[in-house]
Amino acid sequence: MIIDPTRSKKKGLTLIELLVTTAVLSILVLTVGYTFIIGLRLWNDGYDRSDIRTDLSQALELVSKNLRQAKSIDAITAGSITFTADLGDGDDTYRIYMYNASDTEPPPYKQNTYQLRRAKTTVTYGSGPVLIANVKKPNPPNAKPFSQSGNVITIDLVVERGDQTVAMRTNVRPRSL
Repeated sequence: MIIDPTRSKKKGLTLIELLVTTAVLSILVLTVGYTFIIGLRLWNDGYDRSDIRTDLSQALELVSKNLRQAKSIDAITAGSITFTADLGDGDDTYRIYMYNASDTEPPPYKQNTYQLRRAKTTVTYGSGPVLIANVKKPNPPNAKPFSQSGNVITIDLVVERGDQTVAMRTNVRPRSL
């Protein structure tokens, strides 16, 4: 048997090759991990915005449905809509309005966030269930979340939760007016 002296040398990795390979793999793992974390954050942000959008959409849909059945619009201010409608139990007076316990009845809007409420019959400030919370005060301050142009009522709200903000506007044409 003939032994080739060039084949008998053991080949292996040097310390420098190991360090370079480890560094490249570390960079690759960190890049993939960072991309995954960013993706999760974007997913959560999208989920939060979707949750806010759903809540705001449901509140505006309820208000729109009630206003479409209005027989008369009794008053519209920058902070409320008062109307008479038959929502299933005879004619009653309803009020959709912005509420914050630390504020006198708006406007002017002095607090940063409000609740959108709907009161029935008793239309005192603070009564009625909350339709949606965390409604931002109008910006600029002279903007009106409730307005009327002809036979169309416009509701323009912005809801903020954490660092997520969603704005929605709806136009309602009451059927019985």
